[in-house]
Amino acid sequence: MPSTSTGRPGPDDVVEAARRARRLVGAVLSPADSLGSCEEWATALGELRALADVVEAAEAEVAVRLAAIEPLVLETGELVETHRAPGHVSLDAPSIVSGVLGMTAVHAERWVRDAVRRVADGPEGTGTETGLGALHLAMAQGRLDGYRAGVVAHELEEVPAQVASTVLEAVDAYLGVEDAPRLRRRVRRVLARISPDLLRQRAVRARAASSLRRWVDEPGTDTWLGTFPSEEACRAWATIDALAQRLVADGSCEGIDRARARALTDLVTGSATIDLRVHVVTVVPGGAPDDEVRPARSAADRRPDDLVAVHGAAPGEPVLVARDWLERAVAATSSRADHLGRVVVDSSSGALVPVGDTGADAYRPGAVLVRLVRARDGRCRFPGCHVAARFCDLDHVVAWPAGPTAASNLVCLCRRHHRTKQRPGWAVTLHPDATTTWVDPAGRRRTTEPLDHRPVVLPDTGLDADPPPRPPGAAPSDARHSALEHRLEHGGPPQPSRGCGVEIHRPRGRPPRPLVVDLAPHHRRRRSTPPASPPF
Repeated sequence: MPSTSTGRPGPDDVVEAARRARRLVGAVLSPADSLGSCEEWATALGELRALADVVEAAEAEVAVRLAAIEPLVLETGELVETHRAPGHVSLDAPSIVSGVLGMTAVHAERWVRDAVRRVADGPEGTGTETGLGALHLAMAQGRLDGYRAGVVAHELEEVPAQVASTVLEAVDAYLGVEDAPRLRRRVRRVLARISPDLLRQRAVRARAASSLRRWVDEPGTDTWLGTFPSEEACRAWATIDALAQRLVADGSCEGIDRARARALTDLVTGSATIDLRVHVVTVVPGGAPDDEVRPARSAADRRPDDLVAVHGAAPGEPVLVARDWLERAVAATSSRADHLGRVVVDSSSGALVPVGDTGADAYRPGAVLVRLVRARDGRCRFPGCHVAARFCDLDHVVAWPAGPTAASNLVCLCRRHHRTKQRPGWAVTLHPDATTTWVDPAGRRRTTEPLDHRPVVLPDTGLDADPPPRPPGAAPSDARHSALEHRLEHGGPPQPSRGCGVEIHRPRGRPPRPLVVDLAPHHRRRRSTPPASPPF
């Protein structure tokens, strides 16, 4: 509500202003049939970017206000909200933000933290000083977007507030004109000049914290992201590239990018012993809806290159693997024991549902029940969280002993979201099909789903798309270089399309107004008085 004592805008004023701005801007953002010069459209684009920067700054301020609210249960049982000083972050604030802005849990954590560091920059010499207030001011002035502000803030992550403030004073003139990589380099140069020890300490920590991460990307592929000490990376890359060149030369791979990926996995798997555990789930006839039942294929029709969806290779994400690889993995398993008990696949959600009573009379679940719930959920069941189930707590949705220790009352929750669930204002329901419905203190409802174990097979029909034919006269692709390198080297300039709008513009300040000629296709609007002859 608006603050009558200070005259400052309250939440309702922000909501009304945002809706009014959306209506106003939306009314003029239909430029498809409009014409203008390159300079004019560039100016329009810049003004819209400045508007977006101002909105991002306002978003950060609102998020800081929201994060400072802590619920309090009075002795009478009444739930009230207390407002702490800006800079305080309540435990569940990122979880609320993730629902409002459609972010993952990890992204919301970082976003709220970065917003607080920029917005809640306290007075000089106080414990709340961060030195990053200039970044928020630049955003509020429309000179800096959130991404570049985040890049600069990351470079000043562990820098003392006074040093950060000094660095920002030195680079302030470049915030509105340089792209993110140039700003990053500039901040590092200034920091190296002001306090080289801080930059060195950061480099030492980064080298010690080198890591390798992976996630599911395109269907049937993973993406790996690694950071390594530079000298180690140099030797490893030289080894990978040398092997990749041999794979291209002997015809094992067509392009250098694919060859490098193959070289990496060959080098890794050739130096390790892998113990693989495979859980096979059989779907009985009639267990899936009619529109999901596919005709059974005989063994003769099954091809090694069929792609089959499996779970467990990444937290909560199914991946597509070749059938021959899966069959070899199943054949190589040493144990045939049923580790999950008797289960069926739910026809609506694809969840693993136990057959019979799998519960326990005690607070802690048994080993079979633990394996079943982790296999069913695959990850933390909080909306937007992707922490693997093996790192999660098994939480009673309805607290024990009021709720049983059974699959119908247990979900996987990471430790942070386990604590968030216990905060006032949060509610969660676990449905019979293993989907969960969450309600946050703002009243927003979100749903999470278990792993879908319904069978998905993409058969090899022999009709996979071949590479597009090479245009006449085009140079053959050089497999020793990446596709990007080849396009940059051999790609010609873009060709003009048919039916384009042509405009002739005289320099600004020189009358008359620009002469505009519309050569648009026939379905576009034509001007009533076209020029007598083409202006070129």
